[in-house]
Amino acid sequence: MENVVTRLLQCRDLLFRFGEQPVLDGAALDVEAGESLALLGKSGSGKSTLLRIIAGLEVPERGEVVIDGNIATSGARLLIPPHHRGVAMVFQDLALWPNLSVAENIRLGLSGLRLSRRECDERIEDVLRLCEIDDLARRRPASLSGGQQQRVALARALAMRPELLLLDEPLGGLDLLTKVSVLGQLARLRHELGFAVVLVTHDSVEVQGLCDSLAVLEGGRIVERGRLEDVVANPVSELGRAFVATMLQM
Repeated sequence: MENVVTRLLQCRDLLFRFGEQPVLDGAALDVEAGESLALLGKSGSGKSTLLRIIAGLEVPERGEVVIDGNIATSGARLLIPPHHRGVAMVFQDLALWPNLSVAENIRLGLSGLRLSRRECDERIEDVLRLCEIDDLARRRPASLSGGQQQRVALARALAMRPELLLLDEPLGGLDLLTKVSVLGQLARLRHELGFAVVLVTHDSVEVQGLCDSLAVLEGGRIVERGRLEDVVANPVSELGRAFVATMLQM
């Protein structure tokens, strides 16, 4: 019988330690195609580590990462390299190269895809237009506002045409109005392009502005997972209850 793939991402029984201290210990997480998932957890709970394992930037001691039905990581073996996973990541510090222009930053993100110069040029042009930053192509990051830098980092990730976009608290430094604007643009692009999102955040504005589901990472494992409306109606974890209380106060 043919095996039908129903999930875009499956993380199974992940173990990752810093020294002797386990950060992830049996962590498991599924993400559906097109889903937008908020990942909550206390500082040091392993949220960023989980994203880096999914992206192929770290390898666990144990467990598997399966992307679109293909085993990408198995134990300490990296079977699919980061640039072939269909996964893009935007980091908390954005990781823009200050000596490169906006267009050059985006081009650098495409360097592992073996595209022709013409294909790179077309992707850069398309993503600049999609993210509404055409006029910034020749400028360098230091001359941009915080919101513009966020859009550049997002454009660089989307130029890879990912099926899954990982966001590691990239909006934390923005004022409320700029954050709402970037969230609106990101939600629009997700709707137009159909990629899934995993967003690490503590911010209820970000969750409500982008996410349709929520997971809580605690003690190295996912202890709560469900549609956002269901978690809001009946949170079962301590952090989930605290987060819902914050949302309801808005």
